[in-house]
Amino acid sequence: MAKYFRSDSQRKTYKLEMSISGKALLYFVSVTAQNDGSFLHARGCDVFKHESTALEIMETIAVPATEDDYLTALKDYFAIDKKVREAFIKTYNL
Repeated sequence: MAKYFRSDSQRKTYKLEMSISGKALLYFVSVTAQNDGSFLHARGCDVFKHESTALEIMETIAVPATEDDYLTALKDYFAIDKKVREAFIKTYNL
């Protein structure tokens, strides 16, 4: 069962789940509006040998969150990513 976290200082929402091979997968999503109206957006996955290590880190930097929090962050990420892709295609006539 996945566990969810949110860190305001890191500006990330996290999903922690175990892989079939027994490793802990810590997915993250970040969408941040800048003062100039632009956005920074990123997503990725960190892999840990032990779930306890990932949980220890999450307890230090984040607070518990819900699946809805994570899904909202993903929706924001993909909305921004789509706009960036469309602008790139338009700029370079692709």
